[in-house]
Amino acid sequence: MGLLVMKRSHIKAKTDYMKLRLLFTNPLTKRTLNYLLTSADGGKTRLEELMDRIAKDEKPRRFLERPIYAMVNTVARAIGIPKERLPQFMAHPNIRRTILNAAYSVQTYGLNLPMTFYAPLMVVWNITYTCNLRCKHCYENAGTLRPKELGMGELSKEEKIRLVEEIADSYIPTLSFSGGEPLLCRDFWDVVEKAREKGLYLSMNTNGVLISPDVAKRLKEYDFAYVAVSIDSANPEKHDFFRGVKGAWERSIQGIKNVIEAGGNAILSVTVTKYNYDEFQDILELGKNLGVYKVMVYNFIPTGRGKEIWNSDLTPAEKESILKQMYEFLLEGGSLCTTAPQLGRFCMEKDKPEFAPIAHLGTGKAKDLSLLAELIGGCGVARAYMAVQPDGTITPCVYMPDVHLGHVRTDRIIDVWQNHPFLNKLRDRKALWGACGTCEYNRACGGCRARALAYFGDPMGPDPGCVKNEEYFEEFQRSHPEIYTFTERRA
Repeated sequence: MGLLVMKRSHIKAKTDYMKLRLLFTNPLTKRTLNYLLTSADGGKTRLEELMDRIAKDEKPRRFLERPIYAMVNTVARAIGIPKERLPQFMAHPNIRRTILNAAYSVQTYGLNLPMTFYAPLMVVWNITYTCNLRCKHCYENAGTLRPKELGMGELSKEEKIRLVEEIADSYIPTLSFSGGEPLLCRDFWDVVEKAREKGLYLSMNTNGVLISPDVAKRLKEYDFAYVAVSIDSANPEKHDFFRGVKGAWERSIQGIKNVIEAGGNAILSVTVTKYNYDEFQDILELGKNLGVYKVMVYNFIPTGRGKEIWNSDLTPAEKESILKQMYEFLLEGGSLCTTAPQLGRFCMEKDKPEFAPIAHLGTGKAKDLSLLAELIGGCGVARAYMAVQPDGTITPCVYMPDVHLGHVRTDRIIDVWQNHPFLNKLRDRKALWGACGTCEYNRACGGCRARALAYFGDPMGPDPGCVKNEEYFEEFQRSHPEIYTFTERRA
């Protein structure tokens, strides 16, 4: 759900893109791609049959298959698969799913910067409203503080299983569980088992309180790519205050340690607000000392309970300071990802860019992910990512819980993804207003659409978290004194 950050080679990215552009605008290649995506005798597409042969380490049999074989190799390299291990990976259902998604994306939308994918690369599923903490900034308004009028209804076990099957059958490679607290969902392990059976790439966002050694071991056995644990402060008392439960910090930190001890990848997640802005370096250092796989830096979005602490949001200047600290952390060898698309702009502004932020991509390593960064760059909503709420409501993003696109009981995710007017509108970055529409880094960033919606009631508006939109942030402050004075007295 965030931007994975990797080293980049800017010139090579442009060269690779032009090569692929020439390849896929070639009439012969387009004809070949269309041919390979038709069904063969066994019910599989011809591309799937080609992948079967690659899995056996066989070369393309026909001349027309060579461009597609080249595309498969390019995608594989971009997501970190060494050439010699390609046959092994090609046998994995999720790698095949990703390649089919990419192929259908080029066939349906063409090769553009940034790409719109045939199906989301990731679905984040808030699987339950239940939670054992009372966090001040909860976008889902989950747990005991959730207003009764909002309801607590969730999908049945059978509906959850069907949803997993639908996700897998829709060429969606990644499923990330969130909440509420996913470990409190009564059907969690049954759903996980079905997702693993389908070969989905799994991750989880959790408060970590319930991750005992046994739970950590079980997560490892189910091959979770990573487990992200939310930590709001390096200071236990400050974290517990923000999370609303005494002793939460100790248990969450122990949860991280348990994941690492079980051999899993733990991520320390932090939402940066005025509560912890002055200790951001301490939080990065805490992650490093714990030995986490990455630090995940989240944007604060004033939605859900976050509306009650609206003025804890950082100013554009403060956010720029956080971007600078993140960049320096990377230069020092640290590893992080973020939901702040402005990091893409911040990296590209450098004379010699060292890093490439990749939106909504699961963790992976490669020598050069620059091309993938250009294709996926920035906010992935409506292009690479969408969300499902506990009751089955389909939303564009977990930070847009009130934008209802459909329901899993009545609508297929793939149909909503491809046809809903709200999503089609968001895909047109030329239609953005404010600096987000005119910025030269529009394709690599695009601003956070959830923040634009929260602040201005328009998802096509400016993201007030960027220094290029500072005038809009200041105007909002002037025109909404009630938000800031009210929140200041409560904070």
